[in-house]
Amino acid sequence: MKFPGLLFAAVLLRLSLVQAAGLTDAEQQLATGHPRPSYEDVADIKAMAAALRKDLSQREGYSFSRGWWTWDRLRARHVDNGRRNRNEILILQAVFRALILDWHARLEARGEGDLMFIYFVTTAPGSKTERKLPDGATLKRDYHGGGYHGGWGGAARMRIYEELVSQNMLTAEEKKRFRKIVHQSMSSRFLDFKKGSQSANNHSYGNAGGIAMALKLFPDAPQAKEARDWINRIWRHLADYGDWREWNYFPYGPIFLHGMIDIAEAMGWLHKESKLINAVGGRVLGFVHGGGVRGGPNCGSPVFTDRAALYADPWNVGNYRVETPGRDGHFWYRMAQHYKNREYLWAAEQSALGGHPPGKEKVTLAYQQACDRRFAWFKERDLSAKVPEGKARIGLLSSLAHKIPERLYLEASREAGSPFASYFLYPHKDAHLDSLSGQLYEYVAHGAKFLHSSGKYSMLPKGGGTGEESLDVLLVLNKKHPFPAHPDRAGDGDFIRKDAIKLLPGLLKAENNEAGDSFGQFGWTDYYGPGSKWIRRTVLTREGNLIVADEYTAGSALGRNYHAGPVWHLAPQKEQRDGEQKENWFDARAFEHAWWQEKRYRLLLTIHQDEAMRFGRLKQRSSQDLAPNVTVYGHRPVEAGQTVQFLSVFFPWEDNGFPVTGSGAITRIAEGTTTARLGSGRGRFVTVEIRADGTWNVTRAQP
Repeated sequence: MKFPGLLFAAVLLRLSLVQAAGLTDAEQQLATGHPRPSYEDVADIKAMAAALRKDLSQREGYSFSRGWWTWDRLRARHVDNGRRNRNEILILQAVFRALILDWHARLEARGEGDLMFIYFVTTAPGSKTERKLPDGATLKRDYHGGGYHGGWGGAARMRIYEELVSQNMLTAEEKKRFRKIVHQSMSSRFLDFKKGSQSANNHSYGNAGGIAMALKLFPDAPQAKEARDWINRIWRHLADYGDWREWNYFPYGPIFLHGMIDIAEAMGWLHKESKLINAVGGRVLGFVHGGGVRGGPNCGSPVFTDRAALYADPWNVGNYRVETPGRDGHFWYRMAQHYKNREYLWAAEQSALGGHPPGKEKVTLAYQQACDRRFAWFKERDLSAKVPEGKARIGLLSSLAHKIPERLYLEASREAGSPFASYFLYPHKDAHLDSLSGQLYEYVAHGAKFLHSSGKYSMLPKGGGTGEESLDVLLVLNKKHPFPAHPDRAGDGDFIRKDAIKLLPGLLKAENNEAGDSFGQFGWTDYYGPGSKWIRRTVLTREGNLIVADEYTAGSALGRNYHAGPVWHLAPQKEQRDGEQKENWFDARAFEHAWWQEKRYRLLLTIHQDEAMRFGRLKQRSSQDLAPNVTVYGHRPVEAGQTVQFLSVFFPWEDNGFPVTGSGAITRIAEGTTTARLGSGRGRFVTVEIRADGTWNVTRAQP
């Protein structure tokens, strides 16, 4: 049915006035829980769609950014399943009418129709909640539009509109109204494409997808040339550098990565720019392994434990409790779909469902059914997941151009259950990642996560201290401060690592032996003071033992005023005491386990003891990215010109209910060689030697 423009507005206004009375109980029941895992068995889809439209269109606020991502996945589900379920497109029709067309009509009735925008605002000053246009009009976030983050949902809105038009689901008047909204949103009143982000990051790429779709669907929109030039600039920044430099994967990584695919799809660049896109995808693929649990440089990415809820809705629930969890898996889904890449499909399954169990163990029926639903598009085309090759390696930032060492990975395989450890190397990061260089941010074995990840909000000035004591690194601190906590490094003349330390590329090393053990080495200069040097050498055995040997040479500026030692963050105990202790070992549960791991594991940490070493533990305030953890440490005095060595040995063990009463390893430091001897079960022992020249060996023998 077609309405003349004034009649259409009048009908919508009358509808909005009626809606003010609220929804009936029956309508409320129909309008909740969307998008639903399935619409196949809905008795009256028209009544449901009407109730949902009524509910959404009468709200006084709705997220113009993140709120649209779930609707876009419903569109993808509908399209990829062959558009067979018409109920899904009817729901999308109701959503689009409510949140765009009805919303605009209601604003028009209030005299504010010209203030609605569906992309983003680069020129208007103000706060996160309100901005002022040059003519004095006030824009309210999630009411007139979404502010600077509002464009994050722009590509989703445009794709849904495109699909509705292709199926003749909008009237001529509705299409005319949307064209008006697009044109005013693209006008110079809202957008100045020469302001705001002009480089490759989550802001520009998260917003650019909607603009690129506007250029595709409305090529006569205002500022089309300016918009195209802006997209070319931010893409050229990505292409010239060969990567993007925002490394905190959650939550910002998927925002950028989806934006990259959004731009390439809308601009027709998927084939032309495939080398660059796959170089970025390949780097991010390096973050993923088959351990079933996950960490990251800025967040712990805890496992989502409600498997029934996950299996019920694998499109919107993910294996990890992170912001918009379904979005991570959907990036890999889109990459696998565009490039028919089986390794990307494997990564999608890891993120969405947690991956298969190790060995020949079978997944549960519920898992397989959820997997079949989530990846039906691939199953219909006989595309199966493939585990990427795994080995110890240096992960490169900008692998096509600058080849910058970014991460050190220790692994022999990416098969499920294989041990895995990751260090973050690159020192020059954006504002979201402070001083993480050299940090061991992930350690997984037996489907258990043993070391936590550092949060971006641990750092100055948000953490109340240096933040560096919240990292798994070698810490150096002035003796006037009790190790490891620093009250406030700002202005007291103490040394910091951020923007000061320099990676020593000649020391980088990553290799495997034939037995399945891994070795890695890196080093930094000017580490807590000019001329100071830190070298870390690590062995990850095939049994999952982690042996970390640190060598630190103090520069002349340190004099005799500093102490140093390794700092680690373990899961807290029920009864936790802070302060120094005589024992050189620490016992802790695993932070969490993979969904398939029925056994429970604990971790025994031994720090090599000599006469000068002191040990202790401290419960610090957690950041918003992390579950609670406890800082454990060993430290000793260091002097200028002196080289000292430290040895930390992590021994995972199956928790059988009996408490640990002693160290899990016999350690020795002599003549530049560190040695650790650990039990590997059934009366066998593993001996690991790490030498100062970067050589190493692992032997296994009977006692």
